[in-house]
Amino acid sequence: MPAYAELQAPIYAYIAKLKVKSGDWVEGKYYLDLAISKLSLVKSDELYIDSLESISGIYLVRGNYAETIVYVQKMADYAHDSKNKRGEIVALNRLALIYIQLDLFQLAVEPLQMALTLARETKNYDGEFLATLYLICVHINLPEVGPQETFELTIVAENIPSRLNNNNGYLTRFKGIVQQQLGNFSAAEKWLKLALNKAESDHDIRLLQAVSKNLAELYVVTNKPLLALDYAIMSLRYNNKMPHSNNSAAIQYLLSNIYQLMGDDKNSLKYLRAYANFQHLANETNTISLVTTMDKRIENIKSQHEYAELNNSFLINKVMVEENKNKQQQSIFILIALGLVFCFFIIVFFVHHRMLKAQVVTSMKDGLTGVFCRSYLKSYLPAVQSRFERETDPELSLGALIIDCDDFKFINDTFGHAGGDKALKAIVNTITTQIREHDLLIRWGGDEFVLICESVSHSQMRELAKRIIRSISDLLIEYDQATLSVTISAGYALHDKNEKFNFDELIKTADGFLLTTKRSGKNNYLGSKNNGLSATDFSKIFSKGIV
Repeated sequence: MPAYAELQAPIYAYIAKLKVKSGDWVEGKYYLDLAISKLSLVKSDELYIDSLESISGIYLVRGNYAETIVYVQKMADYAHDSKNKRGEIVALNRLALIYIQLDLFQLAVEPLQMALTLARETKNYDGEFLATLYLICVHINLPEVGPQETFELTIVAENIPSRLNNNNGYLTRFKGIVQQQLGNFSAAEKWLKLALNKAESDHDIRLLQAVSKNLAELYVVTNKPLLALDYAIMSLRYNNKMPHSNNSAAIQYLLSNIYQLMGDDKNSLKYLRAYANFQHLANETNTISLVTTMDKRIENIKSQHEYAELNNSFLINKVMVEENKNKQQQSIFILIALGLVFCFFIIVFFVHHRMLKAQVVTSMKDGLTGVFCRSYLKSYLPAVQSRFERETDPELSLGALIIDCDDFKFINDTFGHAGGDKALKAIVNTITTQIREHDLLIRWGGDEFVLICESVSHSQMRELAKRIIRSISDLLIEYDQATLSVTISAGYALHDKNEKFNFDELIKTADGFLLTTKRSGKNNYLGSKNNGLSATDFSKIFSKGIV
């Protein structure tokens, strides 16, 4: 494979991200599909993580949360398997950002805390800054968190030595929102105006939309409706340029409030109606809360019209018609909301199940070599037995190969435990290059390993043992300005197809052949066709050369 082949996926993904951010979804989709098709060519951990980060980011920008979660989960699984801490931090931050965009702020807290812990342990300042930035956003939107605590978190964020923390417009925006929550309106206006200038210089449509809305809300609170109207309209205009319009309903509702503040009930009802229509057409995740709020706004406007135009029957009837229409729409909204909540809980359950499964699997893996521990057999063997009993080919059976490092005590005594650990890692890495994808390698204890091979023939088992012995004996391990050479001895056995499943007897037979191999001079292997032979037969078999 050419060296540049693994660069294709990350490059195509990056181009796709630029195209989508510029609003060219058709071109972006073309490069996105190319990036996904080239993922299998990427061998570098960092490049693979970069590719998945860009791909999930594209789907997030598009508002496609289901696909975003799929690629975030891929990133999390790959980072865990490859022990790539940066990948784990990116995946946790991206998962939290999904929750934030879905307005599920409480759910974002746990992954952000995990990301912060990992980032600080590994001194990943970019990951730490993003996690802190997202946590500020979460605190702003959680009523149980006070603005003073959020303000202190902004101080922490601005002191993180990240390349992303260079006049960051999002952090500046959050400072303005926190100052408004603290009641410092002049300071809030200053920070939000700085964030707006930064967004304009960076041509950041997402930030322009958000800051414009924040300024409009600030001017509503400070009773400056004309300024509030200008920024709300500006926010809606920027929102229409974005790949998805999840914030449209909130901006239209804000405009309705502003026009009501100005005494313009006609335009207030117009934007309230637009807000209701958007809620009907869009699959907003916060439908329930918005429906409740909308109901209150309709009743408020209705009472104002009845009071102001009590003698005008035409206008009273018009308001009643609007109310009836909105009540009909509320029923539809509630049904949509219930469906969305149900779908969301299915997604949360799926993600939680995958994370729990990954934690269980991790607890069963050997911390040094990365292969499964002996305890894993308890959950693994029932499935092995089921497949063994269903196997119909008389030439294929269940095989076990026991591997033991020759003179491992000498290696530990000569090079120390660190040298012994490096030798064990090298042995495991070499063995994994020789076995099939579905073969299972287990650390049995100390320097002894067991390889379980399903649906394998006697000749395949013999060739596998031969390849492993040869590859280990050719191995040279560089350690502390010295070169280690290691050898292994092995014994294998195949389960008798005519006998009842007995894994312990299979291991016992293979272990007997391993002992015979050790006594005969090491760096060799010995095995039988099935496990029906007793220990007294080993010397006869060895003398006949069944190896």
